[in-house]
Amino acid sequence: MTIWIHTLEGRNYSQDSDDHSQICRHLDAIDETCKKIGVKSLSEFMDYTDQEYNYDEFDDEDEDVALDPETGLGYGIDDMTWFDSQEGLSSFKALKTAVASSVITGLDADEIVDLMEELDNCIAILEKSAAQAGKFHLSLIE
Repeated sequence: MTIWIHTLEGRNYSQDSDDHSQICRHLDAIDETCKKIGVKSLSEFMDYTDQEYNYDEFDDEDEDVALDPETGLGYGIDDMTWFDSQEGLSSFKALKTAVASSVITGLDADEIVDLMEELDNCIAILEKSAAQAGKFHLSLIE
């Protein structure tokens, strides 16, 4: 399991994302850290549409599903939950500062390095999206 970050500016949907498996693996500790530093927890930015769709797909094996023309998926933009990119950017930046200050517990040095890289990637994506008054979500991918 991993987490991908998706963005939406107007009706322009981007699902091009790196894997953020450290964020996924340590989400509970990350959320606890977010609470300690007073920002919105990353799990509050999750969208489970893809996971729910894929589980439902196993139930409907015989049905041909038409792909959505905007997303190329079996579900559309309006089926997903979206959050303000600026709000997400604030949480990610504060979390990065906390991780750099060794506030988060339970991670070894290599995991912290990997987590910092993932946070940098998310921050870069959210900075571009926030500059366009965009939205985003974190999608749990199997």
